[in-house]
Amino acid sequence: MSGTVETKVEIYGLKNALKELNKIDKVLRREITKDYKRVTFSLIQDAESAIPLNYPLSGWARRWTPTKGSYQILPWPESHSIKASINTKNIKEFAGQKVNLSTFVVKWTGGAASVFDFADSGAMGAALSSKYGTPSRVMWKAYESNKTELDREMEIIVQKVATKMSMNLAAQ
Repeated sequence: MSGTVETKVEIYGLKNALKELNKIDKVLRREITKDYKRVTFSLIQDAESAIPLNYPLSGWARRWTPTKGSYQILPWPESHSIKASINTKNIKEFAGQKVNLSTFVVKWTGGAASVFDFADSGAMGAALSSKYGTPSRVMWKAYESNKTELDREMEIIVQKVATKMSMNLAAQ
């Protein structure tokens, strides 16, 4: 005889835990954000130091919008924005793709950033690879060089959230 057993397991996720933490202990929630920014500081410094100060390739000083109706990718910006943030937005599906999956995020924004960090095909990708190495040229390399410390510190942050939420559940 064969049968099926169905169980339903609800996982109280980190995003929800952080939202709830903001309701019950705003001071601790702000402390989590400060801890996260402190933990990611060296990763961000390493990433920023890998970004060329001048135009990475000739022509990157000129405007470039790849297709009509899309947004302008170049010129290469004078300043680059790499930021650490905590995303507690709900996971949603948009045009067949899930968005807002990550909770703890370090992001280098902008079209030029994406092209510089990830382009690997065509003449531009080949030129970037020969001059700056293979993709990811900035963000993944910065993560890899900080991975051990970052993972250890993030485990402490997540444990802090879990401990507070467990204490809160036990008190109810």
